Amino acid sequence: MGVVETIQQRIQKLGWKQGQVFDGALKDMLVSHATEQFSWVNEADACILFSQDCDLQHHSLENEPFVEFLCAQSIEACDINLRYGKNPRRLHVEDRGGTFFHVQMAHRIRIPRNLIDENFPVSDKELTTESLSTLVSWLSKRYSRPAFPDLFNTYLSKNKKLDNKLTELNKSFPSIKRFFFKLDPFSETPPTDVYNLEIRILLQGSSFDVDLGLDKKEYIERVVEELFSGPHIRIKDVCCSFENEITLFELSYYKIWDKEYLSSRYGFVQ
Repeated sequence: MGVVETIQQRIQKLGWKQGQVFDGALKDMLVSHATEQFSWVNEADACILFSQDCDLQHHSLENEPFVEFLCAQSIEACDINLRYGKNPRRLHVEDRGGTFFHVQMAHRIRIPRNLIDENFPVSDKELTTESLSTLVSWLSKRYSRPAFPDLFNTYLSKNKKLDNKLTELNKSFPSIKRFFFKLDPFSETPPTDVYNLEIRILLQGSSFDVDLGLDKKEYIERVVEELFSGPHIRIKDVCCSFENEITLFELSYYKIWDKEYLSSRYGFVQ
């Protein structure tokens, strides 16, 4: 009697790992086994594997029954407003061959691991290290991002220029990666009260490697302060920092913010 090959051994032979990109006929073969069948599955140009490597090769099918993929559309160029996980529902990523992809949080499929055999596709394409890191962070942020007070969101939504101004700022300074807010109080308040807000603007890269002088930092800080100031929002501080200039300890006092938090229920115009 021959030795039965385990699911771990089958996936190891395929060489599957997090961040691989399956396109063309490889993608079609994958989606034919998907548990979910929607129109956007067949319309996608590629599937990006995002299951964590340890989960991929887990010995138990009961504990890890599926491999998960994001359906992606290839695009001509990357939109800076959809990089670095700034938008919680849409993201632009890049593979090592220089192809850009548009992915949506909801456009995910699963393939039962027990169906995987030697006939499943093998891919030599994968996301860049930076894009994979961003993708993993973006996926986890969906379940961990903070819910700011409704009244605070309502105040921000009254600034009808906020969306366009932030878009312009991102285009002018592509290195802007995240906005972090420290809000006091972090709760609903009477309409007569004022929210105190401190803002940290995180820039991609290192101050040693990126050419962005003090004058440009000060310009970004000034624009951001003007954008978020209002009758019920008092800006206490705005600081622009590269990744090597800010610590995790400092960020522990802040919460990630992006303009997608202001959904249509606050009257924000996207």
